[in-house]
Amino acid sequence: MDRAGLAARLEAAKRIADEASAFLLSHESLRAEYAAKAENDYVTAADRECERLIISSIARAFPDDAIYGEESGESGSGSCRWIIDPIDGTVDFMSSFPDYTVSIAFEDEDGPAVGVVAVPRQGEVFSAMRSSGAFLNGRPIHTDEATPLGRALAILVPPHRHHRYLRDYMIRMERFYRTFTDTRSIGSAALSLCYVAAGRCAAYYEISLHLYDIAAGLVILSEAGGKMTFLDGHGEDWIELAASSASAHEAVLECING
Repeated sequence: MDRAGLAARLEAAKRIADEASAFLLSHESLRAEYAAKAENDYVTAADRECERLIISSIARAFPDDAIYGEESGESGSGSCRWIIDPIDGTVDFMSSFPDYTVSIAFEDEDGPAVGVVAVPRQGEVFSAMRSSGAFLNGRPIHTDEATPLGRALAILVPPHRHHRYLRDYMIRMERFYRTFTDTRSIGSAALSLCYVAAGRCAAYYEISLHLYDIAAGLVILSEAGGKMTFLDGHGEDWIELAASSASAHEAVLECING
């Protein structure tokens, strides 16, 4: 797709993320209406309503584009598609923890092209378009390539949905603790990637991810100068991801692989 087409979709994604953020901020009471999809995996009425809002807006603006939403699955058959997570960090939303996000990505024939991650409670919008850099509220961002890892943070998310992997994960966490000053887990994969992109953290590692969790954040991190490696996923139907600043990536993989 040409740059004009991508730019139009970037602007639409930012506008739609704004609308979705406003909806979530005004409907936080919907966090009380939820159901379990799997172990420690929930969906609220707000997830479903917010996804309907996003899809409706995209369909009006770009009726020929396909759409893949976390809650509604695939629709359309175009060669270009949107990838949507209406609330990345549903447990954060349910708990009134402020780090939930709206994640909207777009991919064309050449792969990931646009990413927008809005953080409604923080008033922050991360965005990127292929070969155009990454931004936070309109200002350029870049990974932190200078801070020694002994003074940097890593975002580590234990396998809270796959407890059988916890023992091996804790061995890896110990290696991370010997490399980084401290760790965090904030409940949103999209936001974790954006925090690395903005230089707030040096690394992020998590198993049991899905494309809609990370599609927008990966565009933003890539455009901010970061690196990512997709690992073997233990043969499961999910993604295992290591993401970091370029300078930290080798050390991150050493922490994971031993």
